[in-house]
Amino acid sequence: MQFFKPEENIVRETKRMAVGCIICLVIMLAVYALIGRFSVGVLLGGMIGTAYAIFNFYQLGMTIQKATATMNPELAAKQMRSSYNLRMAGFFLLCVVCFVLPFLEGIPCMIAMLFPRLTIFVLSMTGQIQK
Repeated sequence: MQFFKPEENIVRETKRMAVGCIICLVIMLAVYALIGRFSVGVLLGGMIGTAYAIFNFYQLGMTIQKATATMNPELAAKQMRSSYNLRMAGFFLLCVVCFVLPFLEGIPCMIAMLFPRLTIFVLSMTGQIQK
């Protein structure tokens, strides 16, 4: 198995995504507090979901880097598909764990998985990323 060092733009975009996701997490926790539903389980579920969302974004970037380094388009497509399937299986497993364990809340974990999309939307609307 060959080790790929992440390109500078993957690290930069992952950091930017992490900042956006953490801002979204703080907003979500504030909303939970305002409606009187904040608990340690909400905090832990949101933090775990946010961490996985950031990890998922990083893994997507690394998969794209590896696929573009491959000269075989069929192999690149296979890498992309298998990475997607593994990341979605990880998300499913994480959700099951958050719903099963009594000290975690599953809904904040699932909401946190939307943070990267929301971050990309906000960055796009503010002109910080071009389509």
